[in-house]
Amino acid sequence: MASRGGIDSVLEQLQHPSKLNTLDKTSSDWDTFKDRNEMKEDLEEKAQGNNAFLIKQDFLKRVDLRQFEKEKVQRDQTRAAASKS
Repeated sequence: MASRGGIDSVLEQLQHPSKLNTLDKTSSDWDTFKDRNEMKEDLEEKAQGNNAFLIKQDFLKRVDLRQFEKEKVQRDQTRAAASKS
């Protein structure tokens, strides 16, 4: 049997109920659970807390790099002064 195209295939797809896959069902159940137990705000705060950790780590890496660059400039100046002597 040849497959139908155009409007016929669209109408056929609309007539059949869409199947709910496991991922969609789980996501829906989790959203419902959060709403019923009023957990949404708590979870958002926790997520921001995790993000704050990453932001702090990024800041500390930048500080470390900046300190290294300052020390390098100082070492280079010391070497240049020592080579002139």
